[in-house]
Amino acid sequence: INQQHKYIQVTSEEMMMMANLLSCRRMMMVMCMVVMMEGANTQNPPPDDWADRIAQGQMLYAYIEPNVTTSGLQATVGNGYVATQIGAGFQYIAGVFNGLNSVGPSHRAIIPATTAITIQSSSLSPVGSALDLEYGVFYRRSKDGETSIEQRWYAHREIKNIIVHEIDVDNSVSSSSYSLSTTSSSSVSDDITITSKEANRIIYSMATTLISEEPSGSTIDIGIVYDDGTIDQEIVEAGDRVTYVFLTVLVTSIESDDPLDSASSLFSSLSSSNLSSLLPSHKQAWQELWTSGIEVEGDLNLAAAINSSLYYILSSVRDDWFFSLSPGGLASNGYNGHTFWDCETWMFPTISLFYPDIATSILQYRYNNIPGAEIKAASYNLGYKGTMYPWESAYTGQEVCPSSASTGIYEQHITGDIAVAIKQYYSTTMNKTWMQEIGWPIVQGIATFWSSRVSVNSSSPSSPVYEILGVTPPDEYAVNINNSVYTNTVAQIALTFATRVANILGITPDPLWETISNSMYIPYDHNRSFHPEFDGYEGQIIKQADVVLLPYPLGVAMDDSVIMNDLEYYSNRTDANGPAMTWGMHALGYLSLNQPEKAEPLFKRAYANIQQPFNIWTETPTGGTTNFITGAGGFLQSVWAGYAGIRIVDEAINLTPILPPSCSFFRLRKMQYLGSLIDVSVNATSVELLIQQQAETAMPLIYSIALPFEKANLTVGVPVYINAADAGLITIQPYSPPSLSS
Repeated sequence: INQQHKYIQVTSEEMMMMANLLSCRRMMMVMCMVVMMEGANTQNPPPDDWADRIAQGQMLYAYIEPNVTTSGLQATVGNGYVATQIGAGFQYIAGVFNGLNSVGPSHRAIIPATTAITIQSSSLSPVGSALDLEYGVFYRRSKDGETSIEQRWYAHREIKNIIVHEIDVDNSVSSSSYSLSTTSSSSVSDDITITSKEANRIIYSMATTLISEEPSGSTIDIGIVYDDGTIDQEIVEAGDRVTYVFLTVLVTSIESDDPLDSASSLFSSLSSSNLSSLLPSHKQAWQELWTSGIEVEGDLNLAAAINSSLYYILSSVRDDWFFSLSPGGLASNGYNGHTFWDCETWMFPTISLFYPDIATSILQYRYNNIPGAEIKAASYNLGYKGTMYPWESAYTGQEVCPSSASTGIYEQHITGDIAVAIKQYYSTTMNKTWMQEIGWPIVQGIATFWSSRVSVNSSSPSSPVYEILGVTPPDEYAVNINNSVYTNTVAQIALTFATRVANILGITPDPLWETISNSMYIPYDHNRSFHPEFDGYEGQIIKQADVVLLPYPLGVAMDDSVIMNDLEYYSNRTDANGPAMTWGMHALGYLSLNQPEKAEPLFKRAYANIQQPFNIWTETPTGGTTNFITGAGGFLQSVWAGYAGIRIVDEAINLTPILPPSCSFFRLRKMQYLGSLIDVSVNATSVELLIQQQAETAMPLIYSIALPFEKANLTVGVPVYINAADAGLITIQPYSPPSLSS
């Protein structure tokens, strides 16, 4: 049995063997399962040229696609600028929102689809569909008599402004001509006005959003030029093979003063060139992305889960378009397309470790929106200063959380979460120039905010203790509480980091930052040796991972017994129907305590929300937001921070790698650290460290292991093998401390 796709082939001898092993009752159940599964699947195996790549977790296959209008589980294609769900009547552009701030609220603007093209034929029969994770293409294959038809959808990874639909009609083995007819469909959008004209079956449209995000702001124009997707009885002669390319170009007023003219020029340029080169160049761009990543052998479901999770995140963000990530990805309007803490806490860490260029675009979004964060801080009229990042942000960077939700007022830990993300990025790049120009203004503004946000506990005037009152923690069931252990900790980290960065840059830090950080109140029950979630917490059910995030990702040092107590206490008090990312953090916690047997069921639960056939994440086990890439981000961290044991500290990377369950091999491929691309490979007997490439400016690296103590240089192209039984803690660090060489 192939566990993912459930193809089953059983010989009569094998059936007799099972009969000898199983009771008659169990045998009847197995036979029923065989009959049902054969009827649904084995008559429709994937095409031969897909089979190997499906078996490697590089493609996801379905004979019958999910209903795009009812299930929300159809595959998506995107490039971080534009994205769509296959067959849906809409598409979205990152940064294009419609609606008034928190009142509307502002939401991702629906743009009518231009690639929802359907072949019209009563004799068309399905062959199967596949999402190619490696190359970012969705395929749908059909047969019409002797004619084979393949439809392809992709949002071009290199040329961000285009999305393409191709129809390949292979009539080479037929003795008669084939007549191709197509129709196209799209949704009506209440978010934009559209003026269109047609010339030679090309549509030229100017669309404008209806409502700006702020009363004094500007609406957004979108120039859209695309091929009419309607073909009426186009003849493909017997023995011929013809590919039809339907091109869409989208350009916004965000990047162009005349978006329709820019779209028209790009459309004309591409149309006059060799359109057959679009697909290869798109695939090449995806292939370059996949040089970094995570791979496992021995568990197809896990391999496909890793690949698809990375795919859906990467297809929603890019390095040259600064509009960050939303919990529902770019191909949906889940959570209105807004950016939350989900980005920096759940999705950013994987991106930063493997794709630092994309990580900078996410942080650039926060830099660009410093003015919106300053407006948010001032809006409380409580003397808050600096940058207080909105709980939900969109185009302007101002608060767009729906006014009906209290989270926009009270959930403030996001401002600290952004500082933690910058801390991770700087620790793995030591890019002092970037820090001075982009990172420091964010970090300084965040520290200024927290120093104005804290209150002094008046019960001990001789030794002041600082606390944070009136917040909502990650556990959103707890509204407007005092001294969230997570919020206070993340504020403390932000203040400490700001002082450190100031010293690195030769800037005099505000001494209040260190004073507050050193005296921040962190709730802790000394009698029971665990962290209460907030002042007055009495064991009620919580929504999601909260306290258990202190050791990772926040990096709070504590005794193993306290980590265990927190895990055990909150695992019994966490909503079983809460968001997907919670259980990966619990698994990661047990792995840090060297308890893989406790971690394994939680790890498997961490990706149980993946829905077949195209591995679409749902927010909860029973539904919620679809394409929930927040869950994908949490799951990926449970892989590399859990089973590889990666911990990024100020001047080193620590790792304690073991094999994930059912896996015979595990590799972090081209992990990026201080200018080096490093492979970490794990099998049953050894751990291999290998620098694949180094930039000219890369810092020389050394590795060390604790027991037996060993320390040596890491050299490009020269693998280092460490006995798995002796590996324990492995440290990779620069030859000289970065803070001194910066």
